[in-house]
Amino acid sequence: MTLARMLAAAAQLFWPARCAGCDGQVPDSALFCRWCAPLVSPLGGCCPGCALPFRQIGAGADRYRTCRRVPFAFVEAQAACEYGAALADAIVTMKHGGRRDLAVRLARLLVDPLAQVLARGAFDSADALIPVPLHPRKLRQRGFNQALELARAARALLARRGPPASGRLPVLERRLLRRVRDTRELGRLGPAARLAVVAGAFAVGGGAGVGVRGRRVLLVDDVFTTGATLSECARVLCAAGAREVRVIALARAV
Repeated sequence: MTLARMLAAAAQLFWPARCAGCDGQVPDSALFCRWCAPLVSPLGGCCPGCALPFRQIGAGADRYRTCRRVPFAFVEAQAACEYGAALADAIVTMKHGGRRDLAVRLARLLVDPLAQVLARGAFDSADALIPVPLHPRKLRQRGFNQALELARAARALLARRGPPASGRLPVLERRLLRRVRDTRELGRLGPAARLAVVAGAFAVGGGAGVGVRGRRVLLVDDVFTTGATLSECARVLCAAGAREVRVIALARAV
């Protein structure tokens, strides 16, 4: 047995892997236990305008009527899974329980959707992967930005697949977008109220769009709720000269 395998076996013995949903013990390679895993619902066949599943859309339409009439500032949205049950528990524990390790593990769910969005958007190494930033006060309080951890881990997992994917991956940019105004928790606010709360809360760093102009941008967040935060980020990035902005989230509230 190699040293690496011995260390892995020792770690499993003294610090066994835990289910991301209920914290029960699971095999080291598992993300959720056998009870929580069936409660995680991957999303497919969703509107590219808002990432909601196509459950009630009219025949032949390519996106929901609202997204056609009043589109978000980004050109495409995708989410890995539906927000709820075990995944919701995992995200809440990650964010409010100081569990940075869960962000790294949950990033496994983002890898395939990330690859799909990058391929559709023709992203390459000149483009940017940007996590939705936290305000410095909240970052100090939480200790980490879950969007950054998800983006970093998912990108690393995708890079391990090797060429040609690794040669086309956008650069992870953690300082190009800043949260300049601390906003209260959006909670159960409706779409219009959320838009009002986040208006003016973000700015592009580096002055006059340095580092953004002419680049495709993929924004990463943990949860897509109404799209207000992601749309405001996209608006600011486009105003600073971004070629286009797409978004991806770990989970979508439906």
